[in-house]
Amino acid sequence: MTARTLPGGSMPARAGRIVRLRRRFLPADTLVVLVLVLVVGFLFIYPFLMLVFGAFRTAAPGLPGDFSADGVTGAYKDSKVWTTLKNSALYSGAVQALCLTMGAFFAWVVTRTTTPLRRLVTPIMVLVFATPTIFFTIGWGMLGRDPAGLINAGYRQLPLPGDAIVNVESWYGIIGVTSLKLTAIVYFLFLGSFMGLNRSLEEASRVAGAGRLSTVLRVELPVLAPAITGIAILGFTAGLSLLDIPLLLGLPAGIHVFPTEILSHVTAETPSDYAGASALSMLLVAIVIGLVLVQRKLLGQRSFVTVTGKSDDRARWDIGRWKYACTAVIVLYGLLAVVLPVGQLVLGSLQPFFGVYSNLTTANYTAVLDDPETTSALVTTLIVSGVAGLAGTAIAVVVTYVGKNSRSRFRSVPVMGVWILMALPGITVGLAILWAYLAVPGLRELYSTIWILVIALAVHAVPITSRATEGSIAQIGTELEEAARICGTSATRTLVVITGRLILPSFLVGWFVAAVLSAGNLDVPILLASPDNQTLPVKAYSLYQSGDAGQAGAAFCVMMASFVVVLAVGWTASLLLRRLGRGPT
Repeated sequence: MTARTLPGGSMPARAGRIVRLRRRFLPADTLVVLVLVLVVGFLFIYPFLMLVFGAFRTAAPGLPGDFSADGVTGAYKDSKVWTTLKNSALYSGAVQALCLTMGAFFAWVVTRTTTPLRRLVTPIMVLVFATPTIFFTIGWGMLGRDPAGLINAGYRQLPLPGDAIVNVESWYGIIGVTSLKLTAIVYFLFLGSFMGLNRSLEEASRVAGAGRLSTVLRVELPVLAPAITGIAILGFTAGLSLLDIPLLLGLPAGIHVFPTEILSHVTAETPSDYAGASALSMLLVAIVIGLVLVQRKLLGQRSFVTVTGKSDDRARWDIGRWKYACTAVIVLYGLLAVVLPVGQLVLGSLQPFFGVYSNLTTANYTAVLDDPETTSALVTTLIVSGVAGLAGTAIAVVVTYVGKNSRSRFRSVPVMGVWILMALPGITVGLAILWAYLAVPGLRELYSTIWILVIALAVHAVPITSRATEGSIAQIGTELEEAARICGTSATRTLVVITGRLILPSFLVGWFVAAVLSAGNLDVPILLASPDNQTLPVKAYSLYQSGDAGQAGAAFCVMMASFVVVLAVGWTASLLLRRLGRGPT
C-alpha cells in the first residue's frame, strides 16, 4: 500500500514509511474494533468486575474502607440464604412448568388448529408483554387482596360460604400472577418453532393409526425438545431474576427470593450491607451463567431448532368440539391477563379509597397531576426510556454489525462483552452500576441524575435489542456495499444510505421494545433513582406501599395515555416524512 502524495509534490520517504507501517499493522478496521472494545469494556465488563470488587469491601460504594471477606462468608453462612435459594428454585420451577404448558398450548392452537378466536391470541400476548410488570402486579394486588380485592368483594355478593376465594399474597398467588405475565414471552418464543414443524411427520403418524392427541404427545413434542429445553432454561433464569411480583406480593406473605433478599440487604438494613448484597449477587450470577451456558450448549448458535421438511401442507386440524374448549381457554386467559388487571387499574384510579366501589371520582388523577414528584417521575420516565432505548439499540447495532463485517481478530470481544450482562438480573445490574460509578470521582457526579438511569437501562437493554436487530444485519449481503463502493460511493455514505435504510425497520422495532421495557423497569431504578429523579415504576411502588393504590392506578393510566400520544405523534410524523419523500404526484 503506497502513501498519498502531497499537493505540492511527493511525500517524504520517511513519512511514507510511517503511513505504510501504520496501515499495515493498525488498519482502520482494527482501530474501530479496539475503540468498540474499550466502550464495551467500560459499559459492560467494568461494572461486572466492580460487583466482585464490592463483595470484598467493608464500606458502601464511594466511601473509604478496607478489604475483607467477612461480607462473603457472612452472607453464605446465613441459613436464610439457602432457604431463599430453595424458595427461588421452587418459585421459578413452578412458574416455568405453567408457562411452558400454556405457551406451547397457545402456539399450537394458533398455528395448527381452526379454533375460532385463535387470531386474538397474538394481540392479547402483545398487550400482556407491553404492560409493565409493576403495574400488572399492582392490578392483581388490588384484584386479589384479602378481603378488599374486587374478586373477593364480588364473591361476597353471592350466596356462597366464606368471605374470600383469592389471596394473591401467597405462594399460589405469586406463581399464578407470574405465570400469566411470562406466558406471553414463552408464546412468542414457541411460535416460530410450531410454524416450522414438518407436517409430513404428522401425516405419517396419522397413517400409522395414531390419533391426534397421540401425534402431539409422541411426535410433535419430541421434535420440539431442543426448543422446549432452551425456552425452559431461559425462562428459569428469568424467574430467578424477577423482582416486581415477589416484592409486592411475596414479601407481605413472608416469601423471600434472591432478588428481594439482595434488595433488603441494601434498603432494609442499617447500615446497608452492600458487601452481602454483592456476595448474593455473585451467587445468583454464577447460577444464571451456568444455566445460560447449558442453554447455549444445547442450542448452539441457533435460536430454536425445529425439524422441517419438504412438505408444504399448511392445512389446519379441525379438532371438532375441542375447538370450543380451546376458545374458552383463550377467553379465560384474555380475561385474567388483560381485562381484569388493566380494568382494575382503571377502576382503582377512580375509587375514592381502595375497596370502595361507589362514588367514583377523578380525585386520584387530580392528585397525581398536581403532585410535582409524580409529574416529574412521568417526564423522567419518558425521557429515560426513549434515550435508553435509542442508546441500547444503537450499541447493539454497532456491536452486531462490527462483529459480522469486521476482519479483525478482536471482533468477537465486544459481542462477548455485551452478553456478559445477559446473566445479570436487573437488581444486580443496578448494584454493579453503583459500585462502578460511585467509586470513581468523576463518574460519581452522575449519581442522582437521570444519566445514570439512562446508562444503566441502556446497558440492561442491549442483550434484548441485539436479538431484535441481529437478524436484519445478518441478512444484508456484502455485495450491496461492494457495489456501492465500486460506483464511487464513500464508506460513510454506503453505511448510512444502504445499510442504514435496510436496518432501519428492525432498529425502530428494537428501539420501541427497549423503550417499553425500560419504561416499566423497576429492578434497575429502585437502587439508582434519587428522590429528585424517580421513574414512574419506582413512584408507583412507593404509592402502592403507602396505601395509595388508586393514585398508582391513575399513574398507570396517565403513563399509557402519554405513550399513546407519543406513538401517535411519531406515526403522524412518519406519514408526513414519507409523503414529503414521494414528492408531488
